[in-house]
Amino acid sequence: MTMADKIIGKYEGMSWLTHTVQEPDKRTLEEVLPAMLSLRAAYPMKPGSEMEYLNDETPSGMSRSDYVTSAGQSLTIYRFTEKHEKEDRLIFYVHGGGFVRGNGKYSRTNARLHLEKLGLPVACCDYRLAPKDREPAALNDTTAAYRFLVDNLKYNPEKIFITGDSAGGTLALSLGLRLKNAGEKMPRAFALYSPATNLTMSCESHEINLGKDRVFPAGMKAFPPLYADEDRLKSPEVSPLFGDFSGGFPKTYFCADDTEILCSDTLECSAKMAEQGVEVKTHIFHNLWHAFPTLHPLPPFTKEVDEVFAEVKAFFGI
Repeated sequence: MTMADKIIGKYEGMSWLTHTVQEPDKRTLEEVLPAMLSLRAAYPMKPGSEMEYLNDETPSGMSRSDYVTSAGQSLTIYRFTEKHEKEDRLIFYVHGGGFVRGNGKYSRTNARLHLEKLGLPVACCDYRLAPKDREPAALNDTTAAYRFLVDNLKYNPEKIFITGDSAGGTLALSLGLRLKNAGEKMPRAFALYSPATNLTMSCESHEINLGKDRVFPAGMKAFPPLYADEDRLKSPEVSPLFGDFSGGFPKTYFCADDTEILCSDTLECSAKMAEQGVEVKTHIFHNLWHAFPTLHPLPPFTKEVDEVFAEVKAFFGI
C-alpha cells in the first residue's frame, strides 16, 4: 500500500471523488523540479514578500479596472477588451500565500489565468497579511471585497463564482460560512485548489506526506501561529472544516494532489460537506504538487491544469 492509498483509501468509491492514478511523465517531472526548487530558493516564503517572478502586465485583449474597497484594499477586475455576452457573471478569485504573502502580482497573474481559462470577468483583491495583521483581518478584507462587488458594482450574488488556492481557498470557504451564518445572499459556487481547511494541522496527510510535498517538504506547521492564536484554530472563520455547511451552502469543487501536505484537508472537508447535503466534486491528482493549477509558472503540466479548469467550467455551468 502506498502513502497515497493510506490517505485516499477510506474515501474510494465516494460519488464525489475522482482519483487520477496514472503516473505523470517522469522525464518532464525531473526536468521541471530543479527549476521549481530554484524558484523556491530565490523567492522564499517570507512574511509580506511578493512573488516577483510573476508578470504584472495586462496582456493584449484584456482590460483592467482598479477599485478600493471599504477596507482600504485594492480590488482589480480583468475583462476581455471586446464585449462578451457573459459579462454579467463574475469570478471572484482569492489568492493564496500561506496568509503571509501573495498580494499584487501573484493575485493579478492568477486572475488573468482564470479569465483566459474560464472566459468570465475576474475580480481579485489584496488583503492584509500576517504576521503584521493576524486574523480576522484577511477574512474581513475578503468579505469587504465581496460586498463591494455586490453593493457597489451591483453584481448579482447568484452570478458570482468564487475560486481560491491554498490559503485563498481557506478564506473563500470561511467567507461562504460567514455569509451563510449572517443570512446574506450566497455566491453561485466555489472552486478551491488545495485549500487549508484545518489549521490545527491534525489531518493525517500532514504526517504521511511529510517530506513528499514538493512545495512544502518540511510541512506547513509554521504558518498557523503567524496567522491565528491557538485558541482560534478551531473557529470556522480560521479552519472552515469545523463549520456547519448544511442549509444551503453553494456547490463546491475541490482539487488537490495525493502527495501534498494538505491532501487530507480537501478530503475531510469534501466528505463533511457531502454528508451535510452540499453538492461536491473532488479530483485528487497524483504526484504533482500543492495548488498546481495556479503554481505552474513552469510547464509542462498544462494538460492537468487544462483538465482542472475544464472541470471547473463544467461544474460552474459556464
